[in-house]
Amino acid sequence: MIDRYALIRLLGRGGMGEVWEADHATLARHVALKLVRLDAAEARARLLAEARILASLRHPAIVAVHDAGITADGIAYLAMDVLAGESLAARIDRGRLEVRAGVSIVLDLLAGLEAAHAAGIIHRDIKPDNVLLVPRGDGFVPTLIDFGISVSGGATADTAGTPEYMAPEQLRGEINDERTDVWATCMTLYETITGRAPFVGDDLASTSERVLEGALPYPTDVAAMDGRLWRILTRGLRKAPAERFSSVRELRAALVEWLARPPTAPPPPQPPQEAPSAFEAAILKKLT
Repeated sequence: MIDRYALIRLLGRGGMGEVWEADHATLARHVALKLVRLDAAEARARLLAEARILASLRHPAIVAVHDAGITADGIAYLAMDVLAGESLAARIDRGRLEVRAGVSIVLDLLAGLEAAHAAGIIHRDIKPDNVLLVPRGDGFVPTLIDFGISVSGGATADTAGTPEYMAPEQLRGEINDERTDVWATCMTLYETITGRAPFVGDDLASTSERVLEGALPYPTDVAAMDGRLWRILTRGLRKAPAERFSSVRELRAALVEWLARPPTAPPPPQPPQEAPSAFEAAILKKLT
């Protein structure tokens, strides 16, 4: 038992804690229970800050929180919805997504981010690992999780994040704001439709150098990468925040417009493509 929760099975373990499937002993509510142990005081404080952030948000694309606290023996916990499904990262590992399907996923995430940004919350760790594809009816809902390094109240300055997806200003410890999430969302879209993150190096130093100085590689092997979509991606991934989309709402509007119009030019010659999987067909069904 952890406070009022009966632990059922371990769902995952990280450097500072664990996530368990659990039941509330009196309410019979089934939850995912995120735990941080006694020797991680800073992590416990961050977990409770994450609970306050999530409790202030209600959106289908953002995981819901139900409870939080610290036990008598110093274990901090956060009770959230149990979300079935796989991560976007796991889905990409099985093969990149068709371009329109990838854009559709990102549009759903951007709707959730708009709600977060409207509440003054910057996520700062958007990446395929933090997106769950939750089954719903004959489709699914992409859901953003792990607000552990999010900040509320607007812009902040530090170097927290995942290097492959961090914007240049994050790596430099400069101001992080809404445009920082624009960068990470465009990185996620790039990886979703190409199957690879563009700036990964052999180590932290080489990855950071590519993020700060490297040119975004054009994916010549991706069908439907027309000039308009490429311009959207490159604008969202400008090194200088002032040159990016000013908000996730502006990025979302550009992607909605791209979906509504046919490609501006045919893609380069491609090898034969497999038919869309049932997973991708469910996404594409939303667009027809």
